[in-house]
Amino acid sequence: MNIKYFKKIFIYIGVIFIAICIRIFFIELYSIPSSSMKNTIMPGDKVLVNKLAFGPKLPESPYDIPWVNLLWYLKEQISGINRTTKWGYKRLKGFSKIRRHQVMIFAHPLLEKDDSYFIKRCVALPGDTLSIWNSRVMINGTMQTESYNIKQNFYVWVNNTVQFYHIIDSLRLYTINRVIRTENKNLFELQLSNSEKKRFLELDCVDSVKIKVFSSDSTKWVYPHNKLFPWTVNNYGPLVIPFKGMTIDLTLENVLLYQRTINRLERVKLEERDGLYFIDGILSEKYTFQHDYYFMLGDNRHNSNDSRYWGFVPEEYIVGKAGIILFNFRYGKFNWNRLLKKIE
Repeated sequence: MNIKYFKKIFIYIGVIFIAICIRIFFIELYSIPSSSMKNTIMPGDKVLVNKLAFGPKLPESPYDIPWVNLLWYLKEQISGINRTTKWGYKRLKGFSKIRRHQVMIFAHPLLEKDDSYFIKRCVALPGDTLSIWNSRVMINGTMQTESYNIKQNFYVWVNNTVQFYHIIDSLRLYTINRVIRTENKNLFELQLSNSEKKRFLELDCVDSVKIKVFSSDSTKWVYPHNKLFPWTVNNYGPLVIPFKGMTIDLTLENVLLYQRTINRLERVKLEERDGLYFIDGILSEKYTFQHDYYFMLGDNRHNSNDSRYWGFVPEEYIVGKAGIILFNFRYGKFNWNRLLKKIE
């Protein structure tokens, strides 16, 4: 082999190494398939995630390293050995701390899949007390000012249906929102963002706009799906977000709220026997959390699979901050209005 051949191999290896480092330590591109963050992020958006913001998470095993994981998958197929190599969690220091209202990418805490990544808005930090009252988010008793892109379902009463149809058609709400005509010919259900709601309230053909609030019957309950906590997507909590070092009494209410987190994410066996609680087989009256957790909501509040349904996100599962929308490509077409759009 001549020197030129070795140079080419060296260059190829170098390029691959640089690409791996960029993806692990700096930025990564994610494609958004769902409308759970609409209107902030739309289906088809390609989102660039900044891993330096909160600090890049180091690979916990060879399977977390691009390209290298292919060799381990092949080795697994040949040897028949399951994944056993684990290095543990470690995150390098970032430029900032995680703050409320930031949009981020994270691995789903309960799905055992490598590609189960979600994008949501962080609404509550470790130690926060979260409440949702008529779809308004409250943190530690303070009503939060949220993004104008937050989208929810509203009832709209109109006095001129012809004008109303003309307006929603001109605003393209038939194509970007769901419109349902109810039995009352002057009452409609629309999916609106906060800015769209404000615009509708200013229309002469609209008498009033009221948020749709789900009833608290058992068919509408969200996590923990229990009559002691008949919470819905509109009215939720109060709920304390666990933090590392937080100690709770092992009461029925606390076990209902936190048992899945303790068992699945803390990887500790919490069980009840004859009204008593045991931690890894040891009779216990209290439990102290080992990790920090966050509460995530989608901006499309009535159409988002988020923490209201499955609980908290551990810090270890957070990938990075969603920075900008690089472009949008869906159904074979580019949407140039989404090009290099900043995520807020």
